[in-house]
Amino acid sequence: MRANKLLVTTDVVAILKDSTKITDIVGDNIFPLIAEEGTTGDYILYKREKYDAEWNKMGKTSDKCEVYINVVSDNYERGQSVAAAVQDALEGSFSSPDMTIRLLDSTEDYVDKKFIQVLLFSIE
Repeated sequence: MRANKLLVTTDVVAILKDSTKITDIVGDNIFPLIAEEGTTGDYILYKREKYDAEWNKMGKTSDKCEVYINVVSDNYERGQSVAAAVQDALEGSFSSPDMTIRLLDSTEDYVDKKFIQVLLFSIE
């Protein structure tokens, strides 16, 4: 089954929650767009950023999207470790649903006394 790119963040979250390297640090603290009020400790935010489809006379030939994953931590090194675990868990080809995930870009930020690792993934 081909992944529906509008629903792909559900698949991404399932992959992240399957990784004990990630859940050992953030637990269930994986949220769409913003963290729940009162969230403490390290957490992950995700956001579908972009959707592209290619068409020809026969119909849609391909579609892809981009998803941001932000790792938010009080500790810089721990945040980097979680970001590396996120990359390890997500990058690759999957069969259920059928999709390929690649890291496109990464940057860092510091906001409200939190270190943020920003990862941008392409999903085809």
